[in-house]
Amino acid sequence: MARIKVGFDIGGSSMKAAAVQGGGLRVETVRLPEKLMDENGITMPNAFSQFLKQTVKELRLPHGPAALALPASQVICRLVSMPEMNQEQLMMNLPYEFADFIQGAPDQYFCDYALCGKVPGDEEGTMPMMAAVASKRQLEQYIRMFARAGVRLKKLVPQEMALIELCRAQAGGEGPGEYCFVDLGHQQTRITVVVGDRVQATRRLNFGGRDMDLAIAEELGVDAFLAGTYKMGGQQSALAVPAVADVCERLAVEILKVVNFYQFTYRSSNLAGVYLVGGGAALEPLRQAIENTAGLPLLEPGELLKAASGSAADGLFAAGAAMGGG
Repeated sequence: MARIKVGFDIGGSSMKAAAVQGGGLRVETVRLPEKLMDENGITMPNAFSQFLKQTVKELRLPHGPAALALPASQVICRLVSMPEMNQEQLMMNLPYEFADFIQGAPDQYFCDYALCGKVPGDEEGTMPMMAAVASKRQLEQYIRMFARAGVRLKKLVPQEMALIELCRAQAGGEGPGEYCFVDLGHQQTRITVVVGDRVQATRRLNFGGRDMDLAIAEELGVDAFLAGTYKMGGQQSALAVPAVADVCERLAVEILKVVNFYQFTYRSSNLAGVYLVGGGAALEPLRQAIENTAGLPLLEPGELLKAASGSAADGLFAAGAAMGGG
C-alpha cells in the first residue's frame, strides 16, 4: 500500500503542509490569498486549485498520495457508543447519531468510524467509537480541487482523528496518554482533550485571531487583512493594542473553564500541560495570558513531531493527517 507523502490542513487564513521526507517531517505554512476562505470554506475552488498548484511547486512538496485534515466547519467527529452489531447494521444506523447535523437524505452524507478500546466506565454490550460524518458533495469537491492542482487525495480525516494519530505515535504503546490541545484559529478557537484513542472533551469558541485583527485594524486605521500581517510580524506595536490584551484574556478564561470542567468530571485526570497549536500559537501576549490564567504549563508541540523541521505548532493537523498510513 502506497504511503502518504504529504498532509494538508486548510485554516481560515493559512494552509499548512507536512511533507514526509527522509524519515522526518517538513512543516510549511503559507498564507491564503485574501477572500479565498470564509466561515463556510473555500469560496473560489478554481482559484484555490491554482494557488495549491503553485504552492506545491514553490515548496517542492513530494509527489504521491496525499491526505487532508478536514476543516472543523465541514465535518462532525465525536465519541459515540452504540450497541454491539455487525458492520452492515452499524453503517445503517450510524447516520442517526448525527441527526442534528444531516440536512436532507442520509445518502448525501458519508459516515465513517474508528472503534475505541474499552476503558473503565464503558457499558457492557456497547461499542465505543470515534464517528464522523461529512457531506459527500463537499468531499468530492476537495478531491476535484486537489486533482486540478495535480495532487491525489488518498485520505481525508477529521482534525480530531489527526490529533489522535499524533498522540498514538507519541505514546508508543506505553499507556493511553492524555493531551490537551488549544487550536488558536483565525475564526474559532477549539479546545480538545485526547485520551488514548478517543476525544474525551471538546469545546468550540466562536472567536480567535480574526478578533485580534479587527481590534488592530480599528486602532491603526487599516483593513483587517493588513492588520493580520502586522500581528503575525509584530509590526507597528500591533500586539500592544489594549483591545488585543482583552481578546487574549477572554480566550484564556474560556480555556480555564474547559480545563476545570474536564478535571472535575474526570477526577483521575493528569494533564501535564497544554499544547498551543494553530496560527496564533506564537503570539507572546496570548501565550502569557493562557499560561497565567489556565494554571498549566505550555508544552512544546514539536515534541509530538519527532525529527520535524518548520513550525510544529502550525502543522500538527497536517502532520497527523499524514500519519497512520493510507
